[in-house]
Amino acid sequence: MRVIYKKYLPDEEIPAVDYFSRRKLVKYFTRETMAAIVSIGELLNGTRPSPDTPFYFSGGETEMMDLYKEACMVFDSGVVKFDSSLFLEKALPVISPLSHFKMMRNMAHCFISIEYGLKGDNAAVMGSVSGLLVPAMLSSGSGEILIGAGKLHANGTAEAGFALVRAQELKTHPMLESDREAICFFRENCNI
Repeated sequence: MRVIYKKYLPDEEIPAVDYFSRRKLVKYFTRETMAAIVSIGELLNGTRPSPDTPFYFSGGETEMMDLYKEACMVFDSGVVKFDSSLFLEKALPVISPLSHFKMMRNMAHCFISIEYGLKGDNAAVMGSVSGLLVPAMLSSGSGEILIGAGKLHANGTAEAGFALVRAQELKTHPMLESDREAICFFRENCNI
């Protein structure tokens, strides 16, 4: 099992353009996606997995979505009292379309699949370590499986981890039944 884990603090630049061939698209990435692109790039270190390599990625819940920050600024002035119908009428129109795009939960999974040409068993999952490991363990094929997870914190800290594993390694892994966040697998196994 090869594992990598990266963490970027709020003011720390994430060098995603160094690891993604379609550099113009990087401006659309969340910090979580950028961290994931760097992590997989460092894990694979210039090699390309087989297109049939199973790939599973667990995107973390964003703790404070930019979408809500933009909408809340409408009510922050105190001039307009919050009301659900006013939210739809006044706040939604000020939300940037780019923010909607950035909140797609499968963004990192999609861009990585495209970049590396991964067409085998794959899924973007949400939730726990178990929710990531079980589908990977049950995937078809006998070779390596690519798994990853990411998380974007409210303060802008971004985390991502990737591993190349085999199903037999997952069957006996102590975190197989863990309900902790999927990113914990990479935090705790990056030195193996």
